[in-house]
Amino acid sequence: IAQLHAVIGAEADAMVASMLASLGRAIERLEVTVAAGELDPAIQAAHAARNDALMLGAGPLQSALTEFEAAARTADEPAARAALERVKAVWPPTRSELIAAAPPQ
Repeated sequence: IAQLHAVIGAEADAMVASMLASLGRAIERLEVTVAAGELDPAIQAAHAARNDALMLGAGPLQSALTEFEAAARTADEPAARAALERVKAVWPPTRSELIAAAPPQ
């Protein structure tokens, strides 16, 4: 987040808030689609969320999303469910850390 501030200045907080909202929506979509047994729609959501996590420097979340995306792409539902559990475990503390670093607008 500090790098975003250095590059784009005051607009970084708004960008971080937008990415946090996007991550939240994407993770909710993963939960819904996996619960319905539909991995294909989850691939795009996981990919977008992974990119947001990368931009925010959220390594553990990015790693869990990468695992989920790989499992979903190979239609490995048990692995996708396990990866989703990791996403759900790392998301709350990651979100809290990011909010503390750049309070939402």
